[in-house]
Amino acid sequence: MTLWTLWLDSASRTRAMGRAGGLVAGYGEAMSDLDREAPTLEALTARLAELDPEQAARIRVEPAPLAPEPSNAAAPPPVYASFSDFLAKTTPGQRLAWCRTKAKKANGERLMSPAPEHRITAADVATILMTARGRCAHCGSLAVERRPSNPANGAPLPWEHVGRRIGSLGHVVARFHGGTNTPDNLAWSCLWCNTWQSERIPGATDRGGYHPEGD
Repeated sequence: MTLWTLWLDSASRTRAMGRAGGLVAGYGEAMSDLDREAPTLEALTARLAELDPEQAARIRVEPAPLAPEPSNAAAPPPVYASFSDFLAKTTPGQRLAWCRTKAKKANGERLMSPAPEHRITAADVATILMTARGRCAHCGSLAVERRPSNPANGAPLPWEHVGRRIGSLGHVVARFHGGTNTPDNLAWSCLWCNTWQSERIPGATDRGGYHPEGD
């Protein structure tokens, strides 16, 4: 049976990757509450105590990684030359469908936070995307590409080498830190910055970072 590994990050999202052996919940160490990439061990332990014993038994607790693994993989040319190019090469329906998947994820229940009181819509996400013109709120890279996948079967492929080009939606204040699920607490972000708070470097060009001028 294929299970999943769940790492909780600072924006209260989860990254999932196939792995046998149960669920792994990462917790933050030696960090302030404001900067912590994951819940404290105490908070996570308290949450596990609330779960069904069988479910809790499948979760292994260990420190979450504080920095990404180095990568020498070269990034391919950008899919879109600019935000205008992105708008020209996609339809409103395609963009709205993409935003709908991000709204569904933002509205979901998490291990460390229940389903939010406010549920955002695809239109809310589209407004955030258009206002940002596809730029990451943290590093400024144009982030309107999707995660790479196998064209034959849709299976996910490695994405870290183009992480700053992949669009995602993040909570400014994490939900498990009390942040709301309202548009004023949401920001367009590249997946790299959304995953690694320590990598939020304005103007970064690693991991496929792309900063077209004039758009």
